[in-house]
Amino acid sequence: MILCGVLALIAGCAFTAVACGCRGVDIWVWDWADVTFTRRTRWGTPWTSPGGMRLQFGFLGVGLVIAGWMAVTR
Repeated sequence: MILCGVLALIAGCAFTAVACGCRGVDIWVWDWADVTFTRRTRWGTPWTSPGGMRLQFGFLGVGLVIAGWMAVTR
């Protein structure tokens, strides 16, 4: 259970870094999605805008950090 919590904390921190745009990692994820995903919107990625992508990563990152913290401290 602790390993899952630690992995959730790591993933949550990474998702939060994308949401905050630390060191241009949000641009890297946007470009990676443009190349990788086949189901695309008009912009070429599964998101309609970089702001929407950051918002989605932010919500998921906070959720993962909370879940990881709960799993580690139990």
